[in-house]
Amino acid sequence: MLRIIGYGALAMALSACEAIETSSVEQPGINMQGINMQGINLQGINLQGMNMLGYRFAGATLDGVALDHVRVLRGELVAGRGGTTLRGSALVGAQLVAEVRNVSASPPTTALVTYRISAIAAEDSRYDPTDTGHSFLYSLDQQVDGGWQPACPADTDGRSVAIPLAAIWNEHGDRVESDTLFTFGCTTGVIAKCYRWGYRPWVNGFGNLVPMHQTCTRLARADYCGNGIPHTRNGTQINVWDNLPSPGPIQHHGLLTPVGMLFEAGWNTDGAVCLSHSRWLLDDALVLAALCPDRLVPPGLLGGTVCDTVPAVLGLDANARMFDEAFLNLVGP
Repeated sequence: MLRIIGYGALAMALSACEAIETSSVEQPGINMQGINMQGINLQGINLQGMNMLGYRFAGATLDGVALDHVRVLRGELVAGRGGTTLRGSALVGAQLVAEVRNVSASPPTTALVTYRISAIAAEDSRYDPTDTGHSFLYSLDQQVDGGWQPACPADTDGRSVAIPLAAIWNEHGDRVESDTLFTFGCTTGVIAKCYRWGYRPWVNGFGNLVPMHQTCTRLARADYCGNGIPHTRNGTQINVWDNLPSPGPIQHHGLLTPVGMLFEAGWNTDGAVCLSHSRWLLDDALVLAALCPDRLVPPGLLGGTVCDTVPAVLGLDANARMFDEAFLNLVGP
């Protein structure tokens, strides 16, 4: 299957990368998933001059009544009220408080923003390659000047929706476990994109998909250094696959390399394990190495981190699980 993912407008600040809903078309003769488009927005939410830290589990209300035991179970937000468990459409109208960092202030300050769930729908099965279900799409409204406006940009399906995940991401692009905050990843952001590629952190049977999802967010943003800085542009096409054990892989390479694409890199949770000769040449080996002195060593130097094949990646990091190919058109952000 040829799967194409497009990106919308830049939003947000959280050292971000943009992901969108997919549309699928069949291409005869190629058994392949993963032709996707890169972007630079991580969470995808509309915040100007702010970094989204996360949504609070505490302080949620519905019709003015406090909700308790708010949590994310798999891909669904669940809460309690008066001894009753609320989930699905029962949470339409719920209000949540998010913590955001004002990066325009000196020093930066933390502020609170109120959000409202205006609609909830089950995730489309075409964005569920592991066939595990349970995920839901939440339409979020952000309170602005006493009114409400959609929090997420519209994706390629024309929907302004988000998926909940039981973790948060910091300004370096690191996944952080939290007992107090969680993430709503808009489907125009890489967190949700990688979730929709099948790297759902809660899914069992493929090994631990928590590091797979984190690795995917690095790859999708060309975050070579693993420091939260993307090295791509919105709409850049990449071919993505993994080497997860049976019943994996989740994203397949297939028998053929897409015409015009070359191997780019192997990836782990901390960024690129290595880069191909072609990519080094295109991006200027010394400049890119200087950006990632603790990770990348250009060709010709002792310990060079160069790879043009999956075996070459695994020779540098036996635990690397994700790989990509790209056209020779990738330049700095």
